[in-house]
Amino acid sequence: MSDNRGENRPTAPESGESFAEMLNAAQRPVTRLKVGEVTEGKIVAIGRDGIFLDLGTRADGMIEREEFLSQGELTVQTGDTIQVLVTAFRDGVFHCTSRLRRNGRGGASAAKDSPALAMLREAHAAAMPVEGKVQGLNKGGFDVQVMGQKAFCPISQIDRKYCQEPESHVGKTYSFLVSRYEEEGRNIVVSRRELLQAEDREASRRLWRELEEQQVRQGTVTSVHDYGAFVDLGGVEGLLHVSEISYQKIQSAKEALQPGQELRVAIVKLDHEAGRISLSLKALLADPWVTAGENLAIGQEVTGRVTGLKPFGAFVEVQPGLTGLLHVSRLGGERRVSHPREILHIGDEIHARILAIDPPRRTLSLTMEESEEDVRDELARWNEKQERESRQDSGAMAGLLDSLVGPQKE
Repeated sequence: MSDNRGENRPTAPESGESFAEMLNAAQRPVTRLKVGEVTEGKIVAIGRDGIFLDLGTRADGMIEREEFLSQGELTVQTGDTIQVLVTAFRDGVFHCTSRLRRNGRGGASAAKDSPALAMLREAHAAAMPVEGKVQGLNKGGFDVQVMGQKAFCPISQIDRKYCQEPESHVGKTYSFLVSRYEEEGRNIVVSRRELLQAEDREASRRLWRELEEQQVRQGTVTSVHDYGAFVDLGGVEGLLHVSEISYQKIQSAKEALQPGQELRVAIVKLDHEAGRISLSLKALLADPWVTAGENLAIGQEVTGRVTGLKPFGAFVEVQPGLTGLLHVSRLGGERRVSHPREILHIGDEIHARILAIDPPRRTLSLTMEESEEDVRDELARWNEKQERESRQDSGAMAGLLDSLVGPQKE
């Protein structure tokens, strides 16, 4: 039970109970009461939110404190005996209400109703959840017992989405809304879906307040399309675009992902007004261009896969995420080529040499020509550029030292 009960309920030594009395109480049946029954309970403790009752069983009863508040004052005290209706049994506790007795709702029809039917009628009017057990399958839905009364739940209302395995719900106890109460309780229809959707909306509102850009979250892939995948972050879905899956070029998200897959993704953009979330896997991966200058060099022979063809040349992926341009004039051979498709096809594996590389600008030039003269010329230009930048850096450093030291006196 709740911790706040211990502040009000006396312990065995203080109450003066004998060992025989305590043993007798411990041997009482656990579930002598049934949901839907009216009984009397003695108030044994008053907590911050609930009032706890001795119902004459090993399982205690609990009723909401607000039922006994009048202008902010509590109208009952420890030791009082009250009449209650048992509405549910959860976590070893009988949940009760006294509203029907106290409010007297229902008029003349309430007098001939059983307390359980009167409670269900009030639950329907107030959209108040009730507890029910799925007893079995029926044509188009389920037989549900609610407070000892027979109710019907359509198959479309038992879960968030259409139920693929109805048998899995039989024997389960759920909370329902009474969506229809007719013929003095002979036609009761309940729905679980509305409650689940309300819970989802509340969870979504809480999650949106927690989300931030650049945040990393755990998610589950719910659906995959050519353009990307939708990922559930725990009540809210975001879009992982195909361009954000990897540095490696991917034609379709279906090549890399599948429904049910668990992912760690980064939030790259939040649009609260539109309710859109953009996600990225690539943001959590190492950028291959950062180490490209260390792993690749001018004149180096590489093997790559053709990923695209344009009139001016072919795009070749030489490492995952590293794509270079093979210009149409560098395809090799003696004949003139007007378009790379005359020689190459997307998906072809080719051998080439690095003609130029510039990691800061993320550019890589390739050649398939057999002559190494173009590579030697390019390497010479590269070395000259490096030496020129080095001299500029040295000159700038010398000027800086001069300005710091000042003119030398003879």
